[in-house]
Amino acid sequence: MREDTSDCALILSPVQWFGKVEGSPVHLLSLTSKQWRGRLTYAAMSLLVVWHTLAIVVAPSPDSAITRSARLLFEPYLTLFRLESGWSFYAPYVRVEPEFRYVVEDASGERHTFVPSDKLSRFHPIDIWVKDWYIHVMDTPETYGDAVAAYLCREHALLHPVSITLLEIEQNEFSPEDQLSGKHPFDPEFLDEKTLTTVQCPNE
Repeated sequence: MREDTSDCALILSPVQWFGKVEGSPVHLLSLTSKQWRGRLTYAAMSLLVVWHTLAIVVAPSPDSAITRSARLLFEPYLTLFRLESGWSFYAPYVRVEPEFRYVVEDASGERHTFVPSDKLSRFHPIDIWVKDWYIHVMDTPETYGDAVAAYLCREHALLHPVSITLLEIEQNEFSPEDQLSGKHPFDPEFLDEKTLTTVQCPNE
């Protein structure tokens, strides 16, 4: 007489059962290297999202002992990605950054004005990086002025430059009425020019 083993076929040993349960030790040991990489990548991306969320919450938080301690931890990350903003960085007033210009005086005494930002495209990431560099030059010309001027002397060697003058152009208030009347934010009447430094180019 043949024994009926159909019910027995459905019974798994403890090892077989644990091997089928996701997250169990046996299941984890059976994962391939590709599956491990996928899970670790997912975990790393999740941690990055949590870290970034905390950073953008801490950055504009009102000053307190807790936020000062938190900023010490997040400061390098916030500085790297330019996330140090206050709660009102969109309103009510949006700061207009000054414009960097320079003037090359050639051997004949003629002055040539250059606006380097005109060569940039706002759709390219380098636009932000280069403009940040200009801001550093304008903020601390005593630190960067000589080096920048020396570079510009070489850059415009064909003009036989005698000196380089670095300028900071501040834009004054420009209203909707000015726009409607056909004026432009960079018309001379809306600009204040400040000379940062003048550096002599070396004799050729």
